[in-house]
Amino acid sequence: MNYAYTQPVYGLSYPPSNGKVSPQHGQVRPRVVFDGGNRFVKWIDPNNLVQCLLSVVKEVSEYQWKRLKPDDQSVLIEVDGKRFVIGRLAQELGGEPTFQTDKCQLASILALSAIQPNPGQTTVHIQQMIVALPNTLNDDDVAAVKRIANHPLTKEFKRNGEYITYTVGEVVPVDETEPAFHYALNQGFFSFPEAKNAIWDLGGGTAIARIYTPNGTMIHDAEVILPGTKALAQQVAVEMKEVYSLDYSPSLQGIMDAIARGDCLYGTDKLDFSSIFEKACDQWVESARREIRSKWAQHLPELGEVLIVGGSADIAAPICATSGDRFKIAPSPQLFNIIAMAYQE
Repeated sequence: MNYAYTQPVYGLSYPPSNGKVSPQHGQVRPRVVFDGGNRFVKWIDPNNLVQCLLSVVKEVSEYQWKRLKPDDQSVLIEVDGKRFVIGRLAQELGGEPTFQTDKCQLASILALSAIQPNPGQTTVHIQQMIVALPNTLNDDDVAAVKRIANHPLTKEFKRNGEYITYTVGEVVPVDETEPAFHYALNQGFFSFPEAKNAIWDLGGGTAIARIYTPNGTMIHDAEVILPGTKALAQQVAVEMKEVYSLDYSPSLQGIMDAIARGDCLYGTDKLDFSSIFEKACDQWVESARREIRSKWAQHLPELGEVLIVGGSADIAAPICATSGDRFKIAPSPQLFNIIAMAYQE
């Protein structure tokens, strides 16, 4: 069976390396993978297509709901008497970006975008939903995402105007870097698979780097956590307000969108913040280097490679350029994690 992929938001794509996928029959989906990230919500739908939306949620009134115009970059959810928009339209309506709140607490709403029956069905039982978390040792976060599970009770909601009846049997939280490590190891991304290797996940909220032994054990005291593009956007916003004498604070979402596009142009006035961003990035890179040297000093002689994944992976390009072949950015880093989750055993 072929494993197909669609072209998600911002033109990202990822070519599969083999056709491994569990068959799906009738009203049962054996496994659904879901990554409710700080910047993007990603999942794989019943047609085995990668879906990717901006991670922004807006609860709207009944009157606003009647005026909504659906689009292919948004999902409309009606559940328990409430109405939510997820994605680009939520951003345009002034919704709250997930990076400004707690994505685990929002998981029960965000995950509804990924609950889809098989083609031709209106009912679905998801036996297992794999959900990515920054840290599976955080009991509060684990408890929050496990609220998605509801088996044997059934729930009903409307997704883009269509009624869906569903159950989720089990929610399995996974550390965000772990599936990427196993996938990279199994697919031959590491040149030295017998050595320790690392995954560095650069996202909107945080940049998490973890070293793994060849058997997949994470080395706890080598964990490096740095701020992601949200912190850079905050610095840019402060500088832009001063440089352009603005009577408002530029939105972090707008700045991060411009960073993701690669043009560093803000708003309809096309305010260019490229020099401000370059300075902020230089400071971030130096901070990252210092933290890595400190936390990884004893491991560097035995470290094979560091594979950089996540939507903000390009920020680490200067580190890659000065480290030989030790640090490298994964192909299509934005989608690497969700593909890795789909392929994990």
